[in-house]
Amino acid sequence: MNENYLREELYHKIKTENQIFEFLQDAALDGIWYWDLEKPENEWMSPSFWKTLGFEPGEKQHRSSEWQSLIHPDDLEIATENLEMHLKDPAYPYDQVVRYKHKNGSTVWIRCRGMAIRNKHGEATRLLGAHIDITNLMHSQQKLNRLKNEFETVFNGTQDALFLIEVKGTKKFKFLRNNRTHQQATGITQAMIEGKSPYDLLGEDAGDTVANHYQDCVNQRRVVTYEETLELPSGKKIWHTTLSPIMDNQIVTHIVGSAIDITAQKMLEKELEKRANYDALTSLANRDYLMRKIAECVENYDQRFSFIFIDLDGFKDINDNYGHAIGDAVLKEMATRFLSVIQDDDFVARLGGDEFVILKKNIYQHTKINQFKDKLIKTIEQPLVIEDYTLSLSASVGYSRFPLNGLTYDQLSRYADTKMYENKRKNLGK
Repeated sequence: MNENYLREELYHKIKTENQIFEFLQDAALDGIWYWDLEKPENEWMSPSFWKTLGFEPGEKQHRSSEWQSLIHPDDLEIATENLEMHLKDPAYPYDQVVRYKHKNGSTVWIRCRGMAIRNKHGEATRLLGAHIDITNLMHSQQKLNRLKNEFETVFNGTQDALFLIEVKGTKKFKFLRNNRTHQQATGITQAMIEGKSPYDLLGEDAGDTVANHYQDCVNQRRVVTYEETLELPSGKKIWHTTLSPIMDNQIVTHIVGSAIDITAQKMLEKELEKRANYDALTSLANRDYLMRKIAECVENYDQRFSFIFIDLDGFKDINDNYGHAIGDAVLKEMATRFLSVIQDDDFVARLGGDEFVILKKNIYQHTKINQFKDKLIKTIEQPLVIEDYTLSLSASVGYSRFPLNGLTYDQLSRYADTKMYENKRKNLGK
């Protein structure tokens, strides 16, 4: 291919017109140098190089020792090694970034490149080179590195489990990375999560659930929080997750996820709820829970129910004769028997001591209530074998009906209690 005529013309002008060369070195470069390798102390440095370092050209001589006194010692060593390699092998580039000391004491970063000029015997006699000031570029790079280090410090230093997601399309997401806390809490390493979709990482069902949450964040373009239970390498845990969208031109391109393991908190809440609502010995509902349950039923005024009060006869004698441990075992067994005779809609509570209540929503007529009473008493009267003892006891039962006999717990309880004592007197009179 023939040379372009403009290239040939430019080469000719550079050879014949000094101002063309001067323009090129001033406009395109931050310094040109020409080194006599046969007399290494002699080196011509263009004026723009010294101006880059804060000196007037007249302040400096055309000596290699001038720039060598300003270059960082470590970088001079590197430049010398590279020069030796280039002189031995022309294919090895003489190209490095070095630091110079500016006249005001600051550091100037220079990219220094050179090319050996050889005689007919292939011996290097001169070295032609160029300087480019990249100080601003290096400062920008240093700033980016600082920001990156700060981000890494925050990303990996926080106690929250963080993960970064790339949005690839509708319900299409790719995990990019997770921090150390996330790795430790979940058992999912960076290698395990990087480049994976929720389906790859969690399977079809859990992956679909998680992807739906991510899609909600994309659709709403705002922070989304939720709780989720996930089976992960570290085990089954409950997480409180926050998703924060990262947007470009109002389009969500990435999502930052923050997850806190709340398994222990949820277990504690569950335990506190159990203590607040259930009897510690029998695990039946306690009086407070029963009262709230009745209040809920009362709110639905059209929902009728029966309040059945049970008092165990003979329990005090068992406690006195065999001890409280046997008495506790009897109460546990009675709770089990009560649960065995009720239906799903019914509710059983222990008021304290040997007193119990059953709320039955599916019977209201006297006949059906009495049939249930008979079945209940027969169940209670079946002998109990506890340790080496065979024990028996009976029960007195009274009931009230909502709304006929009362509209509150106190009213229903008082009416049922009265009926129970009437039945107890009748039983004692037999």
